[in-house]
Amino acid sequence: MKSFRLSVENIVCRFCVSPFLFLYAISSVGCSYYSTSEGMIGGIRTLTIPVAESFTAEFAVAERLSERATELYMEDGRLRIVDQDGAEAVLYLTVLGISDEPFTYSSSEQTEQYRFSLVINGKIVHASSEKRILKAFDSIEGWATYSA
Repeated sequence: MKSFRLSVENIVCRFCVSPFLFLYAISSVGCSYYSTSEGMIGGIRTLTIPVAESFTAEFAVAERLSERATELYMEDGRLRIVDQDGAEAVLYLTVLGISDEPFTYSSSEQTEQYRFSLVINGKIVHASSEKRILKAFDSIEGWATYSA
C-alpha cells in the first residue's frame, strides 16, 4: 500500500501550476447561487397599470393615482412599465374612499389645516391568468394635511 505524505508544500505546489484556476475555484464558491432577477413576485419583469377603479365621485383622484403609481414604478426601475399587451403582470388599484376634513383649528375656531385621506386596495395578477393573484393588499390608508 502506498502512503501519501500530505503537507502544505504538496498542496500549494499542486495549485502552483494553475493559480488562476485555483483562485477562480475558490472565489466562485461564494457566488455559487446567483440570480439575475430583481426578486420580484413570481419572477415578473414587466407591469402595466390601468386606470384605477373608483367607488367615489372623485374620478380624477383615481386617474391621478394611476399616473403617480406609474411614475413611481418607472423611477424605481426594478419593473419595466409597458402597455397591457406586453405585460407579464397587471396592477389593479381601487379607490375605496376619500375624505377631506378639518384637522386643526385656531383659538377662534377657524380651520387652520385640513386632512385629506385616501383608502385604496389593489392586487397584482399574472397577465396570462387573471385568476392567479401574485400579491393583494386591502385597505391601505394614506393621508396628508394642508393649510386652509
